[in-house]
Amino acid sequence: MYDMDASKIIRQVIFFLFLGHNVHVSSMTMQTKDVYISQRDNRIVLNCTYNKDIGERIPEGNIRWQKKIGNTFQDIAIFSPPNLQQPFIIKEMDQIYNNRTELIVPNTSMAAVMIINNPVCKDGGIYRCLIKYFSDKSEKNQTSGSVVKFIAEAKEPEEIVVFPEKLDENQSLSLTCSADVGSPQGYIQILKFFENSDRLDLIYKSNSTINKTENCTEYINVTATYTVTREDNGAVFRCSSRNGLTQGPGPTRESNKISVLYGPDETTISLTPNKSMYTVGDRLTIQCITDSNPPSTINLYFRPNGSSVERPMGLTDNKLEFDSLQVTDSGTYTCTAVNEVGSNSPNATTRVTVSVKRYYGCSQCRYIDTCQQNYDEIECILNKWVPTAVVFMTLSVAFAVSSIVLYINRKRSQETIAVKTMHNTRPHPSDAPEDNGGGYASPSDLNRTQEHSLLITHHNEPDGYTTTQDVVQYAAVQKKPTKDQVSDENVYDSAWNSDNVFFKLRPDTQGPHRSPEQQ
Repeated sequence: MYDMDASKIIRQVIFFLFLGHNVHVSSMTMQTKDVYISQRDNRIVLNCTYNKDIGERIPEGNIRWQKKIGNTFQDIAIFSPPNLQQPFIIKEMDQIYNNRTELIVPNTSMAAVMIINNPVCKDGGIYRCLIKYFSDKSEKNQTSGSVVKFIAEAKEPEEIVVFPEKLDENQSLSLTCSADVGSPQGYIQILKFFENSDRLDLIYKSNSTINKTENCTEYINVTATYTVTREDNGAVFRCSSRNGLTQGPGPTRESNKISVLYGPDETTISLTPNKSMYTVGDRLTIQCITDSNPPSTINLYFRPNGSSVERPMGLTDNKLEFDSLQVTDSGTYTCTAVNEVGSNSPNATTRVTVSVKRYYGCSQCRYIDTCQQNYDEIECILNKWVPTAVVFMTLSVAFAVSSIVLYINRKRSQETIAVKTMHNTRPHPSDAPEDNGGGYASPSDLNRTQEHSLLITHHNEPDGYTTTQDVVQYAAVQKKPTKDQVSDENVYDSAWNSDNVFFKLRPDTQGPHRSPEQQ
């Protein structure tokens, strides 16, 4: 084969160098197309069209459809130009193609058509159309290739097996997934995710093919290993079947949740609120927090300040709540946690110190101060409005007192003026011509005295001072006639005066007025 090709090349070179006067370029053209077959298609159509110059000649049986098997192309069908020998399947390929292959040579066009019915996976591959022809008395070859590809959608994985589903942290598990991944370029992905999360972590991707079936899909069975951590607790694994035509995630199947066992390597004590110093009466919640699977048994112990003895404290949902802290609550609180995982999970212990002091807060500030609290510090600041309020209140009280004093003084002044007016208007007994009784008041004097007395307001007059009623009674006695005297003049009655001392109407003159006999 090699020697024949070499001799042809040598002859052509000699022809062009020594004998050729005119060089003719071949105008032969060929055209074929790649073919994609889906699972719904029932035949493969391979069409080879060509055009040649009038000086080019294709001998009978020199148009061939070939398929690449191994590293070489082998003939499947032999064709001839129109109106010549009918096409046929070569004997070596008859068993594979004869009963399901159609060979067509159109009379009106230059083409060689091979139709393969009921395609199987082996029908896929690389084909080519080969034409041998003569141009300028020389034999030439020209080819055009066509690739046949099967398109098959990936199917849902048959299973995904995780073993074991319950294991300690840092141990490895195996992941087995098998699926019909379709064609072309089928593969399997194994991903990890958590429920209620959109995050997907790629664990494994295959590129191996196990076998091929009659419908030209790829069936893959893979096994991968994965080492877990405590963060993988509750994880789910997903097997995804995909190929080069898959859009989106493709068909998937999910495993059960895995359980990763681990102990409480550390605990945390949460203080709410979290302060460096607490005061008597504060509220406080102490919570022990730990991460473990299975859940740990948590205990809280308290050692008061100045004591070496710890005592257990009751917890509710791993919490200890104080509604009102006391000084005796000061001390060290220790949280411990343990579960059943074993030696890989030692007891976890955490301590925290709580200090409680007596603190009076804003009560230490004066009434005129404004209390400002910044965390644990209290600052008493003078309220600038308090002095203003004090001045206003002082002025108000001063005004009220002044008003009361002015009112009292005015009242007393009015009473004094009334008394003076009464004394100034009453005539002296020595000036009365009709008074012959030795200075005793006449009826007209008594009437005037009574009128002035009625003008004066008497407020709880003290004992010993003459009232208006006494004056009237005295006037009646003075007018009383005796047996030997019938007269309208004043009469002195010593019996009445001995029992009734006539006092002045007001204590502004010295001593009471007495009768001549009492004097």
